[in-house]
Amino acid sequence: MPDHERDLVSGVIQLANLLTRRLAPIFERAKVTPQQWSILAALEDSESSMTLAGLARKLMVSKQNMTGMIARLEQLGLAERNEDPKDLRSSRVQLTRRGRALVEKLRPLYEDWCGKLGHDVPEREIAALTRTVDRLISELEQG
Repeated sequence: MPDHERDLVSGVIQLANLLTRRLAPIFERAKVTPQQWSILAALEDSESSMTLAGLARKLMVSKQNMTGMIARLEQLGLAERNEDPKDLRSSRVQLTRRGRALVEKLRPLYEDWCGKLGHDVPEREIAALTRTVDRLISELEQG
């Protein structure tokens, strides 16, 4: 493997870890993790319920991992599971009122933080990096 590819993988892992650590204070007061936030935000963005499998695919985690995270969000009263009327073997997840209120409270803080992230990086470079990351994700999903 060429050095630049190895450096890319190492850099992306370091960036993911650093983003998680730096985002944590935004969510600590609400007693949720950045990973739990990603689920809450995905449910809010969907504007309806989602299947566990659909959430796992969207957030690129295993269904088993998603099941555990949803159980914790249920304990916190932020999400709830219901049987899928179209497939009784499956369940659908949706935000509770409390979960929706939390997303509405935290989203502006999260978006403000994200807006400050690349303040020294030109917008065109951020756009190019975003396109490259999207391509790499697509490639990894297919492989």
